[in-house]
Amino acid sequence: MGDQIWLWVGFNVFVLAMLAVDLFVFHKEAHEVTSAEAATWTVVWMALALLFGAGVMRSWDATPGWSTSPVT
Repeated sequence: MGDQIWLWVGFNVFVLAMLAVDLFVFHKEAHEVTSAEAATWTVVWMALALLFGAGVMRSWDATPGWSTSPVT
């Protein structure tokens, strides 16, 4: 149980740090966001989310839901 708490604390610290970086480092100056910039940031955040999911799956030795056969 103690290990799980540190994982949650680490996850929340990481999320808050990424939010702070996004708000205070990358977007200091107000400007009109172009479609290309929005698409780029969307890809960056989606890639981070996928990497996080892959890390969770790898650390917990989980089997992806799509690879299991349906229960009949």
